[in-house]
Amino acid sequence: MFTFKDCITTLPILRFVYDNLHLCSPLGRKEVLQIHFIKDAAALETCFNEIDNVLQWQETNEAHLYKVKQLLSAVQDIFATISRLQNNDALDDIELFEIKKSTLIMHDLSKILAATSFTLFTLHDVSEVITILDPEKTSLPHFYIYSSYSKELTTLRNKSKTTRLPEEKEDLLWQIAQLENRIREHLVKKMASFASVLAQNLKYIAKLDMLLAKAALALEWNCCKPEISDNDISYVALFHPVVVQRLKKENAEFQPVHINLKQEPCLITGANMTGKSIFLRAIAFSQWMFQFGFYVPAQKASIVPVEKIHFVAGDSDTEHTGLSSFVNEIFHIHHILQEVKEDKKMLILVDEFARTTNPKEGSALVTAFLEMMNHKKSICLVTTHYSNVEGDFRRLRVKGIQWDKMEHIKTHPQKLNKFIDYQLEDCNEKTAPEEAVKIAEILAIDGAFISLVKNYLRSNKNGTGTST
Repeated sequence: MFTFKDCITTLPILRFVYDNLHLCSPLGRKEVLQIHFIKDAAALETCFNEIDNVLQWQETNEAHLYKVKQLLSAVQDIFATISRLQNNDALDDIELFEIKKSTLIMHDLSKILAATSFTLFTLHDVSEVITILDPEKTSLPHFYIYSSYSKELTTLRNKSKTTRLPEEKEDLLWQIAQLENRIREHLVKKMASFASVLAQNLKYIAKLDMLLAKAALALEWNCCKPEISDNDISYVALFHPVVVQRLKKENAEFQPVHINLKQEPCLITGANMTGKSIFLRAIAFSQWMFQFGFYVPAQKASIVPVEKIHFVAGDSDTEHTGLSSFVNEIFHIHHILQEVKEDKKMLILVDEFARTTNPKEGSALVTAFLEMMNHKKSICLVTTHYSNVEGDFRRLRVKGIQWDKMEHIKTHPQKLNKFIDYQLEDCNEKTAPEEAVKIAEILAIDGAFISLVKNYLRSNKNGTGTST
């Protein structure tokens, strides 16, 4: 079973999620990286309920949130030290300091959480550990072998300060060092029984840091708590956070998309620049977030957990594999087909399948692939520019460019999206939109070039093959 850490090295979009998490501690970062890809509906429901709980707690405890995060940012990963404590290994002053500092943080954090009615968990009481490591009750985050641990130690230290005889001072320092070591051993024995309590508190703190970060991301991106479905996937106002951020910098807005997907293959057509690829990436992104226990980028969502997510784009990873785009793509398709034959429940997203082949073969490849997806557990979406893709499956089309609003308009590519409707609609046509020339015209591409293209299109339509 793979983890979030496994994915962020190969999936830039999940690295984007990780980089945008406001984690306070190394414990929180480790907790996020160790999240498993969750397939169990009950486990996912628990994750989303915990985020919901934290969001509600934050809403009524904003005044305490800063202090909580301040305490979390001071926590260190001392699991190795706790393990040594549990084994009764000799600890030095630095390790004892680490334990003292951590227990003081736990104590302060526990008081805040209790006072604010935090209900997800309760930190274990560590006051006895604090008493052991802070005999002078200073509540200061530093440690040394206090004289108050031993009357004998007090006497030896006082003699060491007053003697002027080098040999006597050396002997006293040796006695002090031996006694300090015995005191450290005694402290370890007294605290060893608390090792599991300290370890559990560290786990709670790691989880709290992670949940606060997940909640903050949900608010920052306007994500929603997804419902868990048995078979279908549906979104109201699905969006892609990366694209949203980019468009904001350009003073533009992202148009969210509504979609309802069932366990069946689905073909999506639409003109260039109408967002088919972004839509597939948004679906994939949301599914990844969902199965790692995050809220998802939509106004409302109902999602089915799958065993695996496949996203295939014809030009992906060609530089790393050394294969042509089509060979790389067809191998990926082959692996998908083998898993489909095992009747796995998967989300399969294929962007412009066989885009690098000729249209006749390309449409045949798309048709065959969609046919093999029929009557399977998987949800499959394929985008294409090809016409004459046969078969009995659902067909959707991006509404696309609103030509009635663009008559006689010449525009810049970055302004074209103002005239595009990115919503999807059911469509029974087998002919893909032919709008490339229109798009080139409204972008004010070279007039002679456009005229020549139109001549070739007319001649091919009339069956003459070329234009003179």
